[in-house]
Amino acid sequence: MAIVKMKRLRLLGLRADREQLLRPLQSLGCVEISEPAIDLSGPEWSALAKPEGSGLAKAKEQSQQLESALEILAKYAPSRDGLLSARPTLTEKQLFDDSVYASGLSAAWQITDAERALAVCQAEQAKLQTQKASLEPWSPLDVPLETEGSATAAILFGAVPSKVEFSAVEGAVGQATELAQLFPAGSDQDLRYFLLVCHNSALSDCTEAMRPFGFSRVTLRSWKGTAADNIRLLDNQIAAQERQMAEHKQHIVSMGGKRDLLRQCADRAAQEISREENKARLIDTEEAFLLEGWLPADKESALSKLLGGFTCAWETAEPAPEEYPEVPVKLKNNLITRSMNTITEMYSLPAYDGIDPNPLMAPFFILFFGMIMADMGYGLLMIIASAVVLMKKKPKNPNFMEMVLWCGISTVLWGAASGGFFGDMIPQLISMINPESTFEMPSLFTALDNIVEIMIGSLVLGVIQVFTGMAISVWKKTKDGEFIDALFNEISWWIILAGLAMFLCTMMLAGVPAVLGTVGKVMLAAGFLMLAVGGTREAKGFGKFTSFIGIIYNGVTGFFSDILSYIRLMALMVSGSVIASVFNTLGATTGVVPVFFIISLLGNVLNMALSLLGAYVHDLRLQCLEFFGRFYQEGGKPYQPLNIDTQYVDIIKEEN
Repeated sequence: MAIVKMKRLRLLGLRADREQLLRPLQSLGCVEISEPAIDLSGPEWSALAKPEGSGLAKAKEQSQQLESALEILAKYAPSRDGLLSARPTLTEKQLFDDSVYASGLSAAWQITDAERALAVCQAEQAKLQTQKASLEPWSPLDVPLETEGSATAAILFGAVPSKVEFSAVEGAVGQATELAQLFPAGSDQDLRYFLLVCHNSALSDCTEAMRPFGFSRVTLRSWKGTAADNIRLLDNQIAAQERQMAEHKQHIVSMGGKRDLLRQCADRAAQEISREENKARLIDTEEAFLLEGWLPADKESALSKLLGGFTCAWETAEPAPEEYPEVPVKLKNNLITRSMNTITEMYSLPAYDGIDPNPLMAPFFILFFGMIMADMGYGLLMIIASAVVLMKKKPKNPNFMEMVLWCGISTVLWGAASGGFFGDMIPQLISMINPESTFEMPSLFTALDNIVEIMIGSLVLGVIQVFTGMAISVWKKTKDGEFIDALFNEISWWIILAGLAMFLCTMMLAGVPAVLGTVGKVMLAAGFLMLAVGGTREAKGFGKFTSFIGIIYNGVTGFFSDILSYIRLMALMVSGSVIASVFNTLGATTGVVPVFFIISLLGNVLNMALSLLGAYVHDLRLQCLEFFGRFYQEGGKPYQPLNIDTQYVDIIKEEN
């Protein structure tokens, strides 16, 4: 598998054909339109201009309207779609049906209008309830609220803090004058209310007497009639608003059947936005337009067939090396390796002149993931869950679930090799039923009994992956005409390590010919000489010595630290097996089979969740740091063609 070869596209067409050309280009889905490298502010380009953007603004407004309507329906009429429900399928003709789109927009306006009317009713109801709350303390008084007194008597509505006793205020007023009387009303959390009736001549004395208690005057002149009468009126108005709110809610709920229509139209609006955004990258004259972009080389014939129906001039060209940073990157992978796109896209796409890491990484990632999990039960659950999602949900981007599927298969195989099925659940269960049983799951090794062997295997796998990364680097450098760098940076270390292995064999193993040790010494000397020459060829004077020491130190420590990182495979495998065994043992100590299953299953669910997280994170670390660091050239620009990209529906290609 490899990075798809791209070509630069330049097209000059009639402005009258622009809209008619962009739609089939979107349907073809292989042309990425880019911004032409033209500075339109220069006087020499004064006759050129960007297309006007009213279409984009309109498309965004319609999209927002449709999405708002869907959000309103989700609030008042939740969807009953199952978690694994597949998306409906449509043809492109159905998706772009203008009458259906108009119907969807009309439904969206009805829903949003009903929601706005509902909001108005809610605001009005809240206002009425606030007014009612302000009148309720005065309901005990059978006095019209607009009463202002007479020529000889003053009537005053007042309040003091709720912590003040009414009797204290009443006593203070009584001491100040005999021409006044207080009538208590209600109270709330903050204030205590009352009505003051007094002779006009005593009003000043009364207010002075109440001032120390925090007296404040309450104005109720906007109301007519008693508080009780106004409260009954407000209750009727609140009930009327409640009925209107129920009607608006019912109208929104009744529009729930339009959800699929709204989703289809929301996808249509998204395509309009995409097309208008791409149109904004074109350059217009009064009669023509210029399009620049990229397309995969294998799609050139399909583009040629499409453009044959238009009056236009176009050409394609291989990108020059200086254009590589601008070339969009598309990875071409098979059923297994495409699942690794989840990792590659999260890390960074390779440069256009780099190497597609997916086929190189896939065997290691899947193998390491299964080794960390190493349990048939966990692997079967992963396979079943991913298969159900892929078959029922049919996700538009299946890469992640396909990765789970392949890693689940690897987990089952490693579990079969280590005898793990939800840890040691089966032996523990059989032992509970028959204490004399010595049944053990068949296995090639076990995580608890073969720790040293598993550790050595982890290191061997690490050596294989590190050396694979070095081999890829040598191949790439040789291909790019940089063999000298490969010779001094990678091949010299291979010679050193091979020589060291030969020398150690003669020292540690009996019966090995002595000549092998001699050859090993020669290879060690040759390798170090190559390092000395290659690593110090740009240094001068004493710097050659320090450069050589630095290369040796960094190389040795780098190799050992990278390879030792793979011990995490053993550590995570053993820890997962131990945790599962602990929970199984806890369940077995109860001696009750149902309780055993409850404890064991709960523990294994927790262990599986932790193992999945650990396997993904640590496996990802080994790929991105230890492996990619050897050869990977990142920085690729994602390939984003003008195409039909839907969220709610799947598009079926129609036969031409």
